[in-house]
Amino acid sequence: MRLFRPIDRLRAALIDPARRERSVLLALAAYLVLWTIYGTVAKSGQGLHPDMTELLDWSRHLAWGYKHPPLAAAIVRLWFSVFPVAAWSYYLLAMLMPTLTLWIVWRLSADTLDIEKRVFGLALLTLVPFFNFHALKFNVNTVLMPLWAATTLWFLRSFTTRSALYAALAGAGAAAAMLGKYWSIFLIAGLVAAALIDKRRSAYFRSAAPWITSVAGAIAIAPHLVWLVRHNFEPFGYAMYVHGEKSFADVAISALGYLAGSAGYVAVPVMIALVAGRPSRATLADMAWPADPDRRLAAVAFWGPLLLPVAGALASGTDITSLWSMPAWTLLPVMLLSPPAMTITEVNTRRLLAFAAALPLVMAIVSPAILQFLPRQ
Repeated sequence: MRLFRPIDRLRAALIDPARRERSVLLALAAYLVLWTIYGTVAKSGQGLHPDMTELLDWSRHLAWGYKHPPLAAAIVRLWFSVFPVAAWSYYLLAMLMPTLTLWIVWRLSADTLDIEKRVFGLALLTLVPFFNFHALKFNVNTVLMPLWAATTLWFLRSFTTRSALYAALAGAGAAAAMLGKYWSIFLIAGLVAAALIDKRRSAYFRSAAPWITSVAGAIAIAPHLVWLVRHNFEPFGYAMYVHGEKSFADVAISALGYLAGSAGYVAVPVMIALVAGRPSRATLADMAWPADPDRRLAAVAFWGPLLLPVAGALASGTDITSLWSMPAWTLLPVMLLSPPAMTITEVNTRRLLAFAAALPLVMAIVSPAILQFLPRQ
């Protein structure tokens, strides 16, 4: 069909070893621009979200901490030292976070998936609202998306290769994630759990890698820790004031809401993958908890940061929300597509690419009409 010819050319470019890296960057650049256009036009009658204006204010008075850690404000300060302070440039920064995350996912999936599955998995993630609609609100949650993705990539490679470079990067990435939002403690706990559960843990912990990671992370976060001590851990007091001291029933309800909401956000891509691959029960079990050591390491690194917040909430009496799972989906394509029995055909990829490519284009085109329906400030 003539309609699919551009999609066929896109797929051919993405699977071609000589063109794939350049092609994925061009495709992601188009993704970035189209969603920025949508956000700039559709939200022009609303004004910037309070989270965005708050970060803009913090960026004019940089410190090592606020009610949140300082990284998001520092990024805003750096960004607006290059770009004009305008709605379009702020939405461009916001969309840069998920776009960069998608590129990291593309690189990470190369360690596990064949090229057809890599293309399919990347297209799947663009259908998760965290990577477009919700990402247009730049805040401490969106900042975590590329940080969690990069830290996960560097940790997994550090664990399997014992590379000093990847070990140092993993430590720096974990520290950067904590400087983005303290929620990142669940990422670190999940990655530590992945290392401890793996049968190769003895070789890993006897190597220099985990100690390089720890030292790099400690050095990177040390100035903020000094600030925390000097300011009597004020951000923790704020977090407990807003989200803490809840009854067990309230916390349990919020935890269930977190799990249900998180599942809801990824329901469409998960169903698409299941329809395309038609996995058996055995394949579904292998998908959730693989027998292969490298895939199981990735599985624990996926499940840990996603599920540990429930245990943390119940233990501390704090409520949680599904929006906070925003950075936790880096490994979703690997989880869904890495079982050998999951087969993704060229037809599957063409259809999904067509839908994934059309969505931002259509949203950019209809953004003036959407502006008329969104509430104005």
